[in-house]
Amino acid sequence: MDLASIVGFGTIALALLLTILSAFFNLPLPAFLKGLIDTSSLICVVGGMLGATLITFSMADFSNLVAVFLKVIEPEVPSPIALMKQLIEIGAAARRGGILSIEPMLEELDEEFLRKGLQMAVDGRDAETIRANLNGEVTFMATRHEKGAEIFNTMNKYCPAFGMIGTLFGLIAMLGSMSGGGGMDMNALTGGMAVALITTLYGAVFANAIFSPVADGLKSKSKAEKVYRDVIIEGVVMIASSETPPVMRARFGSFLAPKDQAQLLES
Repeated sequence: MDLASIVGFGTIALALLLTILSAFFNLPLPAFLKGLIDTSSLICVVGGMLGATLITFSMADFSNLVAVFLKVIEPEVPSPIALMKQLIEIGAAARRGGILSIEPMLEELDEEFLRKGLQMAVDGRDAETIRANLNGEVTFMATRHEKGAEIFNTMNKYCPAFGMIGTLFGLIAMLGSMSGGGGMDMNALTGGMAVALITTLYGAVFANAIFSPVADGLKSKSKAEKVYRDVIIEGVVMIASSETPPVMRARFGSFLAPKDQAQLLES
């Protein structure tokens, strides 16, 4: 068993234990947190979710969680139209002066992926080799992005599940306090009711307000970035093949909606 699974099972066990202690023995909260946070509910949902996610993925995957999350708030992938126009201009320059004439332009390019592809063309690589190399890089990029989205999808899946587990613990504690022969324990009753209701709420909020939107955002950005890089691949391959600007415009037009194709013709 790998370390991530061991830590994951331990985290789940600890989260459930603390949830039981809070639900059945009404562990006290600091005064400033009363009415705002139910500790046992948070422990059950967050602890259980993290433990289950650790079991599902490796520690290496989990260590990149913050970096993956920050991808969601990065600037959007720019429209490919400006990139297409730039590639057409570079292609025209390559036809006029030869492929080596565009080498000084590479240092001015901000897009590393584009610079790498054009450098291969300048070095004399054939079009199919360039396409294979760049497609391989895009495939690995998409795999990395998919793994990041899977992590947040897994969190989204387990939050409501552990919310329901916490709800069951709370209901058991509440019903147990009502069935005792020594009278009803109001502290245990209210503690169990809080766990029963708030844990479900936490599970739903974490799943639908955080993890599901983050997973969907990662998928959306990954698709947009893949399209952007596919445009680069097609452009570099056409430049390496000495295609004319009209041919390049026609090929790029297939990446665009009809309403956007007119903007490309303005180049």
